[in-house]
Amino acid sequence: MPETSFSDDLKHMVRHTTDRARERLASVQNGLQPALSNIRAWPRATKIKVGASVAAIALFVGGLAVRGKTPAPVPERPAVRTADIRPAPAETKQAARSYAAGKAEESSGSYRAAAARQGNKRAMNKLLAMTHARKCEARSEAADALGTLRGKKAKSALKKLARARFKDEPKSPGIFSCSSRRAAQKALERQARG
Repeated sequence: MPETSFSDDLKHMVRHTTDRARERLASVQNGLQPALSNIRAWPRATKIKVGASVAAIALFVGGLAVRGKTPAPVPERPAVRTADIRPAPAETKQAARSYAAGKAEESSGSYRAAAARQGNKRAMNKLLAMTHARKCEARSEAADALGTLRGKKAKSALKKLARARFKDEPKSPGIFSCSSRRAAQKALERQARG
C-alpha cells in the first residue's frame, strides 16, 4: 500500500468537500427553481407589495436590533418631611423613634413595616386609613396586615375593601396585577380559618 503524504490527504479532503458543496448547492437551486418561476409569474403589483412588506419587516427588525437598551425610569420618592415626625405627648422616646422610623419606611413604600412600627393603636388606625390609599400596593399590604389582626374594625374594613372599586385597578385583574380587593378577600379567608 503506497503511503500518502499529509498534503495529498488535505487535497483529497478539500476536493471531496467542495464536490459535496456543489452537489448541495445544485440541489438547492433545483428546489428553488419552481418557487422562483412561480414568483416570476406574479403580477407586477403583487411583486411590489411583497417587496415593500419585506422591506418594512427588515426595517422593523433592524430598528429593534439597533435600538439598544434604555434603562427603565426610576420613580421618584418623596423626601421625608421633618414636620411629620412628631410624637404624641404621652409617648416615650423609644415609641417616638419607632414612629419616626415607621414614617420613613412608609414614605419609601414599605407600608406593612411602617404600620407595624407605629404602635398598636396607631398601627390599627394607620392600617384602616391605608385601605383608602391611592396606590393599590398600599391597600393590598394594609389588607394583608389587617388579616393578621382580630377585631371588628379590621373585619369591617376588610369587607369594605373587598367590595370597593378603585381607579387604578381593573375590574377583572390578571394573576400578576395588583388587586386590593383580592388581598382583602384572602385576608378575610385567613381570619375565618383562624
